[in-house]
Amino acid sequence: MKKLVMTLVAALMACTVNVKAESATPSEIYEQVLKGVEVLQSLGEEGLPAFNDPKGEFAWKDTYVQVYNCEAQQIVGHVNPSLLEWTPEKFAAVEDKKGNHITKIICEAAKNPNGAWVEYWWPKPGETEASRKITFAIQVPGFPYQVSSGIYDEAMSLEQLGKINN
Repeated sequence: MKKLVMTLVAALMACTVNVKAESATPSEIYEQVLKGVEVLQSLGEEGLPAFNDPKGEFAWKDTYVQVYNCEAQQIVGHVNPSLLEWTPEKFAAVEDKKGNHITKIICEAAKNPNGAWVEYWWPKPGETEASRKITFAIQVPGFPYQVSSGIYDEAMSLEQLGKINN
């Protein structure tokens, strides 16, 4: 039991390791997601571990890049290792405070050839009240992966964000 508790604590800490005063910008989100796509196009499945390191190149400032396999309903790359063990049912069931199925909207956004931005309401690390989170998602061409990253931002509209990736 003690080992299980320590594992859960370590998993939760992995999501907050990079919480710093400096926030990532939407442009950085876009650039890092495209960098993630390039890694996966070059390395395929062998590139997935690069997304699991909370101190690696895909974790910076107050955010990180994650990788889904939407068809299999799995998170396949994430700084929080416990999320890699989610069942398809858990993957599909995650909702924000407004009842939006977060993984579903991210997977749908990734179908856009240029990627797309979505918004949902999720608590910031260490908080219980949900805040607006914006996420950019895109499909990795030729692979079953979708790459995304997000930040908390109350100001930019989805229309403004869409200009970054078009």
